[in-house]
Parts: sequence; structure tokens; C-alpha cells
Amino acid sequence: MTSSITAGAWLEGVDGKTWPLDANCPIGRSPSNELVVADRKVSRRHAVIHKQNGYEYWIVDLGSGNGTYVNGMRVSLPRQLIDNDKILFGEFAVTFRQTDLPDHVSRTAAIPSMTVIDVKSVKCWMLLADIINSTSLAKQYDQAAWATLVGSWAGDCRQIVDLHGGEINKYLGDGFLAIWPWNDGETDHIEGALDALLDMQKTAEVPFRLAVHLGELTSGGGPTLGEDNLTGFELIFLFRMEKLAASLTQTTFFSADAHQALDKDLGLVSVGEHIVPGYVDDEPRTFFGREKT
Repeated sequence: MTSSITAGAWLEGVDGKTWPLDANCPIGRSPSNELVVADRKVSRRHAVIHKQNGYEYWIVDLGSGNGTYVNGMRVSLPRQLIDNDKILFGEFAVTFRQTDLPDHVSRTAAIPSMTVIDVKSVKCWMLLADIINSTSLAKQYDQAAWATLVGSWAGDCRQIVDLHGGEINKYLGDGFLAIWPWNDGETDHIEGALDALLDMQKTAEVPFRLAVHLGELTSGGGPTLGEDNLTGFELIFLFRMEKLAASLTQTTFFSADAHQALDKDLGLVSVGEHIVPGYVDDEPRTFFGREKT
């Protein structure tokens, strides 16, 4: 805590106390956090504010029980903060303040590009990314360092998804679900994202798995894929796929539907036919991945 601010961004409490923000600020009840919140409604590892691109500050909820709220809206995926945003962790309220923006950058919130959906059923590319063995891996770090790693990984992945026209529908703490609407067979966006994520797998500080499927989803009536509640058997299939990939120790796992629809050769090979445990049928299906080295 400090009573004077020299940093370009900081959190400000209702009582005037301030917390300067640097590269990363883990937040939670545990004493190892940068910002320790003594509130029973705040999780031990509740959230992290992550700085990137020199001046952007992104807030990531780390799967907290009671959630993180910005301006009254629950944070379900990484969100960029702007000056005067009101943040709530449990019953602990702070305001985000920032003075270090370059002159050419707007100080108002950017309106994200979203794809409006007017139908109840939509064909989509679905990508599930998940940090491998996150529970055991987290034990190798103190809580602040682990929160920083997860926040950095999530931010890098989000940049890739956004750059290539996707939407993160849900942030899962140690993973996320991203969606690309099927656009008359156009595959440039999804292939660009896959190229970047596959390259990222080689150098990322945390190992992560990718499961990719193409199928029909049921829209819950929200205005966009990024905000909507999506359901359907194909989504269940994707999550079961990811569990199957884990049991096969595959870090890259594509359904036959996704693999066959791609125009670009991503260097995938068949990893055999497998029954998807817990799915509605027991039909063996062919999956594709990368050859193990």
C-alpha cells in the first residue's frame, strides 16, 4: 500500500488507499498475493491483473467461487481495464486508475468486434484449450507466480483468438473455449489461429492441450457468440474429446470433421479410432493429432 502514486496505473480503494500496478498483480486472500484481501468471499487465488503491450492492463478471474465484477458485470474471460473502471472482489471494491496511456490510444472502452447471431442453431469451429496437469503444476510455484503464469498465458492466447476473428465464449480458470462461426467453408481465420497456437505450444511457459471440433451448437439467445450460453451434443463431444486426448497423452487433438474441413495442411496424422467416454453413443471415431517425438 502507498499514499502517493508514481506508477502509471494503480488500484484505488474507497478509503483512498492505493496499490500501484506493475507487470502483474495477483489478488486474493492468500498472503502470497500482491494485493491481499481479507474477505471470506474472496478466494485464496482470486484474480490477477496482467500488464501487456506496455500500457494495457487485463484482469483475469482465476476460477473464483464468488466471481470478479467490473462495472457490475461478472468477468468470465480476460477483460481490458480502462481508467475509472469499478472492480469488485467479493465485497472488496476498488477503482482502476491509469495515466500512462500513449497519446494515440483512446481512453474510452473499445467496442469489441462481435458476430451477431439471430438463429438458435449455428455451425461453429470449437477450440478448447487447457493447461496440462494444472493442479500438480501449480504446486511447483508460489501462488503469485502461478497466477502470473496463467494470466500471461491467457492473455497471449486471447490475442491470437482476437487477431484471427474468434471469440472466447468462456474462460475456465486453467483453460478457455473459443468459437469461430462457420462461414461458407472459409477457413483462413481458424487456420491462422491454429498456426499461431500450435507454434505457441512449442515455447509456452506452461504446457497446454488443444482440442478442435466442427459442429452444430444451440444458441441460448444472447446477442453474440462471445456472450452467449452455448449448449448442444457437439459441445459435450468437444469436452469429452479433450478428456480422451488427455488419456492418450495427446497435446493436439482434432475430430475428423474438423480435420477434413481444413484447407491447410497442419501436419496432422491419424491417431486411430477411439470411443469417446461418456458421450451419447459408443461409436468409434477417427481423431487426428501430431506424431509424438
